[in-house]
Amino acid sequence: MTAEDIYKHIKASQNGQDWHHKNCFGCGPENKRGLHASFPFHEPSGEVRFAWTIEKDFEGAPGFAHGGALATLLDEAQGVLCFHLGHFVMTDQLYMRYYKACPLGEELEVRCWVTMVRRRRLYTKGTVHLKKTGELLLSSKARWYDMPDRVFSRMFQGTAFPVDTILKVLEENQKRGKEIRKRLKKEKLRPE
Repeated sequence: MTAEDIYKHIKASQNGQDWHHKNCFGCGPENKRGLHASFPFHEPSGEVRFAWTIEKDFEGAPGFAHGGALATLLDEAQGVLCFHLGHFVMTDQLYMRYYKACPLGEELEVRCWVTMVRRRRLYTKGTVHLKKTGELLLSSKARWYDMPDRVFSRMFQGTAFPVDTILKVLEENQKRGKEIRKRLKKEKLRPE
């Protein structure tokens, strides 16, 4: 199969695990100590939304999640959101606000969305709610550096990472992101 044949079948990503490496701490299924979250893209809203349960491995105070594990969860979720919208990013700033301790073994609702795009910077927000009550446990704001393709290519040169394929996925994701932004602006459904 030629590269052209492969590229014909490339579609926009739906889960963080679709095109990320298997040992990623946030989404990698083969990382024994990782979070194992899938970070699915919710196309109607242009957000990453998913239910997730924090396991005992990420315990801080007895019976509650460690704040660093929760920061990692929202950092990764917001970064994957940027990828789903066609941007390969690196965290520039991450701001966390913890409202209540997050209990282990309880289902959480994670939601992340883009608030602004300016030149090579993206701005996102994320929240974690206790699913059974809807109570807000923590929120996050982040600023991202959108890496140029040449930097992305150079970073992974000489690795097994499929750079050309990922660049094509990002291209498809960018097209989808533009369509979503246009539709949401028209419908005025953008979250605050």
